[in-house]
Amino acid sequence: MEPLDATELETTVHRQLRDCSPVFLALADPVRQDIIMMLTKHESLNVAQIVERSPMSRSAISHHLKILKQANLLTSAKKATEIYYSLDIEHPVSLLKAFLATTEQIIVMKTAEPGDE
Repeated sequence: MEPLDATELETTVHRQLRDCSPVFLALADPVRQDIIMMLTKHESLNVAQIVERSPMSRSAISHHLKILKQANLLTSAKKATEIYYSLDIEHPVSLLKAFLATTEQIIVMKTAEPGDE
């Protein structure tokens, strides 16, 4: 596979940035960061369990869980009458890694001295 030229790299990184935007949005909020940290310590939690560990209301936690789920950072599973949330970060991490790799290629290309190519 041939290396991409600057225009192709910029087009690629722009697309990747759009793909990563929901992840950036989800990770930008301290409440959502706290929820993610809770879920790193527990295999799964339901809304009530998250509310117990947070100063936020149930409706606020539900809102934050929705955003995390839309960013594909969480999965949910219904058990009896409760919905349990778990971290599922493989896909978002792969999106972020691809974005960083392309960004690094652009930086290398733009910082290379003429004639180094």
